[in-house]
Amino acid sequence: MRNPSWNKPSLGVALYAFAILAYAQDGKPAIPATPVASASAAGADALLDALTCRISYDRYPGLMEEIRNERLEDFRQTYRQYSSPMMDVYHLQDPVQAWGNESDTIVIGPNRVMVAVKGSLDSVTAQLEHALEQSSQSPLSGALDDKHALVIFEAEQAGLEGMVLLGCEYRIPDISLLDDPADAWRKKPAGDRQPPPQTRTTPTNP
Repeated sequence: MRNPSWNKPSLGVALYAFAILAYAQDGKPAIPATPVASASAAGADALLDALTCRISYDRYPGLMEEIRNERLEDFRQTYRQYSSPMMDVYHLQDPVQAWGNESDTIVIGPNRVMVAVKGSLDSVTAQLEHALEQSSQSPLSGALDDKHALVIFEAEQAGLEGMVLLGCEYRIPDISLLDDPADAWRKKPAGDRQPPPQTRTTPTNP
């Protein structure tokens, strides 16, 4: 499975993006980028911001709550559909467009927000390249840096056959988008955990 991951300091130069695409699809690591600040605050569409790498470090911990508050009908489920790797799939009432592609299927991983697009990797990549080319005149507002990377790869899970996953990977440690904030109290630091109770048995004479 090809799983390109792109890093670059600006989306304004389309030819540079094409070079990274070819480099990543050959199975080699993406070209490292100089960190660029992600100028992003809570906006009108958290899902679209997440797909296009416009979620800042400060906004990231509350991302799923923000998305659910904005899309109550689309993001109601609380169960896992896939366990290897862990992913949740949501079907939107209205499709969204990101990176030049449109779909009503959203896939959330521990650190990824992706749109599932019907078609081949080549066709979805072509649409992506076209969007990046257009951005040379009107740059996309997302910035890829050391904490944000564009990912695109073929889905292999049952139910996602014939689809390509495209979106953003957030390289922010210790926070999973699949964790429910309501369960945070269960995750106590190791030092705060109480040892299991010990039981004593009274010896009996034979």
